[in-house]
Amino acid sequence: MNSILDRKMHHLVYKLILLSISLLFFSSCGNDQPVGSFKGKIQDWVHEVFQARVITGGASWDLSLTLKQVNGENISELRFADPSGEEVMRTGTWIVGDGEREIEFDDGKQPSTYFLIKRGLRHAFQTEGGLSNDDGSPILMMRNEGLSRKTSYPINIIFSDDGKVRVLGSAGVAYSGESFWQGGYWVLSVRMNEIDDQGNQEKDEENYKYFLRWSEKYPGELELEKMIILRPFNKKDGSKRQSWMSSLQFKDKPRLKPSSSTKN
Repeated sequence: MNSILDRKMHHLVYKLILLSISLLFFSSCGNDQPVGSFKGKIQDWVHEVFQARVITGGASWDLSLTLKQVNGENISELRFADPSGEEVMRTGTWIVGDGEREIEFDDGKQPSTYFLIKRGLRHAFQTEGGLSNDDGSPILMMRNEGLSRKTSYPINIIFSDDGKVRVLGSAGVAYSGESFWQGGYWVLSVRMNEIDDQGNQEKDEENYKYFLRWSEKYPGELELEKMIILRPFNKKDGSKRQSWMSSLQFKDKPRLKPSSSTKN
């Protein structure tokens, strides 16, 4: 009896030792500095459709907002359909603002400016003067995944062993930054400043933050968990501040495969 218990105890200790070694291996591998070139693709929305039901004047209206990118232009389409099915459509533009998307219409109608503000899985649809249902509840829109469309963008990240990084986009333009280990991620802070032919900065630089981890399923590859985009905004006193613009949380994490020797 004691012999059986001893064997079971030895077997348990052996499994605990293996588990400790495994945890130590993954822990050390997780914060190991990437070195070399890693290539992959990022999917982002180029055609988004948001929908909501609005109760105003005692009647129920269908509201639909389309935001799309066409040949480098941001186009917006806003549709109101009353209970009879009669539809009113407005066409304008949109930009990414200070933590929301700002939709502008130049058709002489008021209000001319709307804001789409992310609220978890939904998006609040607002104006500067306020916009709500008859009962005072906010107008919350949901993205229609079936009508919305994504496209893929190639990305190439080059890590140096001194913590410097370069990010190459689809047009072959390179942006510089740095990488550091923080909160269980390799965080890349990259400045997206654009320079004209004379070497002058064309616009206020944006700051992209990439959050990557070594893949457990695909050894030697990195997985992109999320991105945060920051942009300088002018204060009333003329000074500038870095403000959150938007973020991308990837459900299907983009895989970045090494194209040269890497360290893992």
